[in-house]
Amino acid sequence: MIEIVYEKEKQKPEGNEEFFRIPNNIRQIGEIEGTQKIYIEDYAYTYLCRISSENTGRGIAAILLGQANWKEGISYLFVKSAVALSDMEISEEHVDFTQETWNHVYEKNKEYFPEQEIVGWFLSVPGCSMELHEVICQTHLNHFGGNDKVLFVMEPLEKEEAFYRYEDGKMSRQAGFYVYYEKNEDMRNFLVAQNERLEKKSEEVDDGAVHSFRKKVERKAEQEKQKKNFPLFKTAGVCVAAAALAVSVLYLNDYQKLKGTEKVIASLDKQETNQRTESPEAVTPVNASEKEEEKEKETEPSQETSETKVQEEEQKEIPKETPSDAEAEQQEETTASTHTSYTIQPGDTMTRISMKNYGTIKKIKEICELNQMSENDTIYPGQKILLP
Repeated sequence: MIEIVYEKEKQKPEGNEEFFRIPNNIRQIGEIEGTQKIYIEDYAYTYLCRISSENTGRGIAAILLGQANWKEGISYLFVKSAVALSDMEISEEHVDFTQETWNHVYEKNKEYFPEQEIVGWFLSVPGCSMELHEVICQTHLNHFGGNDKVLFVMEPLEKEEAFYRYEDGKMSRQAGFYVYYEKNEDMRNFLVAQNERLEKKSEEVDDGAVHSFRKKVERKAEQEKQKKNFPLFKTAGVCVAAAALAVSVLYLNDYQKLKGTEKVIASLDKQETNQRTESPEAVTPVNASEKEEEKEKETEPSQETSETKVQEEEQKEIPKETPSDAEAEQQEETTASTHTSYTIQPGDTMTRISMKNYGTIKKIKEICELNQMSENDTIYPGQKILLP
């Protein structure tokens, strides 16, 4: 695919060109040959690329709206708008335009594009061959007869695309086409209405689904609460065990002191008896208080050991602190400050933004990932994005 971006010089209208205007700001895709030129407005082109990329698992069709003009033997076809047929079942072997489908098209045409006419149709089928199936060709002849109607085919997986016209008794693939940029309020209003309808539809959720969702949330919250309380119960159990151990140690100390006292009394009695029988020399009695202190020193390490174990168990159960909201916001601001803000200008596309700022289209993917959007998302003048 050859892509050329340029701005055509303004010229005075000639012939019946005064009834239409050839765009100045255009992007050429492929090679333009012969006496037929196809122009598709950027809003319509982006919209078709988006619905194609969103339906990679099934086929989808759309009606193309715009106008057809002639000048000095050259055919000019302008695709200004598109209306998706999301309810149709599409495949290479099956395309069925029912009366209900056409009623939907006429309703949208009258509501949003009253001054435009049907100029063709769009088809996106995963795995579709660019050599059109006979069912597709016959569908074009049945509903879009004449060489002033086109078929725009897009393969969503390989991103291959091409326009077709009925020429010399067959569907002929066109070598190239133009994407042009200009004010397109009709298509813009249609896209805004479509987005509002989708948002409203997503809000109208079934009550049963809401109740079920709420129950799941409550159940999840209860489980999280139980998880948070579990360390407290465990810590309380450890404290009880430590208290029991401390009481046991106290009882042991009292018992040891009592035994020590008995030994001291027995020793004093023995010494007094010896004094009376053997010699009149005074014998210094054993200091009972010193023995009690020695006994207490022997038991104190066991108390310290038990208290240390309790503290270690409690420390294991203390959850790690999570970063505060202020730290998280500061980290986000630091990340955002590393990127440049860019305001969308009229006529901008991801390709044009990448070329303007980096001189290459290889940055498109990085720009889209940074702004959490796809290459085919619609962008509007005044919208702000970040550049890597």
